[in-house]
Amino acid sequence: MSASISQRADKWLHHVRAFKTRSLATHACAKGNVTLGGQQVKASRDLKPGDVLEVVRGDLRQRLKVLGFSPQRLGPPRVAEFCENMTPAEWHQKAEELRKERELITPHAHEMIAKPDKKQLRELRKFWEEQGQAT
Repeated sequence: MSASISQRADKWLHHVRAFKTRSLATHACAKGNVTLGGQQVKASRDLKPGDVLEVVRGDLRQRLKVLGFSPQRLGPPRVAEFCENMTPAEWHQKAEELRKERELITPHAHEMIAKPDKKQLRELRKFWEEQGQAT
């Protein structure tokens, strides 16, 4: 582990792979999506080992405990040395349910702009024929 005793919140979140880029971590802090003990965390806030952060990313809320600090971004196998994921299973289930619900409501982008395939064309022709006979 690193010898440093504290690190900026945005830097730590990026290093433990909570966010893909440091600027995304900074924006999340600015929007209030990162909290420590119920209080919003600024990107420049120094974190100490033992701090427990709640991070909101889309539908998923995560609870992450600071174990240590790394001088650079970590590979996935080493994240557990510096961060403990304390997220309850219910939060993962809720996020998955919301994702599935949104998937049912909102069609995929390719479904909205693509041409119909052969099966869809057959169904459309059948529908049009039935409509023509009904009038």
